Amino acid sequence: MTKAPKLILENKKPIKAALIDISGTLHIGDEAIPGALDACRKLFQYNHQLKVAFLTNTSKVSSETLLNQLRDMGFDESCIPDRDAILTSVNATRQYLVTNELRPYCLVEDDLVEKDFQGVEMNDPNCVLVGLAPSKFCYDKLNGAFRLLSKLKEELEHADCGDKSSLIAIHRAKHYRDSDHQLSLGPGGFITLLEQTAGVTAHVVGKPSHAFYHAAVSSLGVDPANVVMVGDDVVGDIKGALEAGLGGAILVHTGKYVDEDELGNKTDGVLPTLTLRSIVEAVDCICSSVEKETTTTT
Repeated sequence: MTKAPKLILENKKPIKAALIDISGTLHIGDEAIPGALDACRKLFQYNHQLKVAFLTNTSKVSSETLLNQLRDMGFDESCIPDRDAILTSVNATRQYLVTNELRPYCLVEDDLVEKDFQGVEMNDPNCVLVGLAPSKFCYDKLNGAFRLLSKLKEELEHADCGDKSSLIAIHRAKHYRDSDHQLSLGPGGFITLLEQTAGVTAHVVGKPSHAFYHAAVSSLGVDPANVVMVGDDVVGDIKGALEAGLGGAILVHTGKYVDEDELGNKTDGVLPTLTLRSIVEAVDCICSSVEKETTTTT
C-alpha cells in the first residue's frame, strides 16, 4: 500500500474538518469518480475526530435533485448522510435574496426556481440572478437581463445607492467537466458579458467568496485554520479557500483540472497545499494526518 503524502496545514494546525467539493471531485456527469464512494465512507469513519461537509457551487439543479442524482450514483447515507451535509451556493443565494429584499429576473434553470427559490418574490424584478442555465442563455433572455440591468443601474445612480449590485451570480466558474468528459461553458462568460455591456459588477455568492467559506466553516463550529478544502477548481476551491483563511487546500486531477493548474498562473501565485490524483488520495492523506494527530495527543 502506497504511503499517503504528508499534509501540513498553515501554522501546522491539526485538521478538525474537511470541506469536499462535489461536481468534478466526487463525480463527472452521472458517473462517480472511481473510488469516491469508499473515500466518502472512510471520511465518516473518523466522525469523532473530523467534521465533514460537502461544499458545492452546483447551480444547474436544485439541492433535492442533486442529492437524488448522487444517490443514483451510489452515494448512499454512509457516503453523504443527508441534505444537511451539502452546503450549496444556491441556498446561500436564496438567503442573500431574501435578506436584501431582492426580486430576481432569473437566468437559472426551472428546477431551481420551482424548488430552491420557491416562495422568493419575482414580480417586478430589481436584480438579475445568474446560475448555470444552458436552457436560458439565449439572446432574448440575455438581452432582457441587459435591459433590466441598464435600467436598474440608472435608478441606483439617481438614488445614490453606492456600490450596491443588481447583478447576482450564484457563482462565476468559466467552465466545468460535462457528462461527455469534455469541458463545457460555465456561467462565468455570460456574467462577464452582462457586466461589460451593462457597466455593472456582479456580486458573487458562492465559491470563491470569502463569505461563503466563512459561513460553511461557521456551520461546522471550527476555526478556519483547522479546515482543509478538497476540489478540482484551482480558483474556486483552492485560491478561494486559502484566501478565506482555511488551513489547507488539496487540488485533485479530476473534473475541470487541466495541466499546470497547480503552478499558480490562474491564481495570482496562490498554490495548493497539495496536488493529488483524486479524492481517493486526498481522503487517504487527510485521514492519515488525523490518525497521526490523534496518536500524538493520546
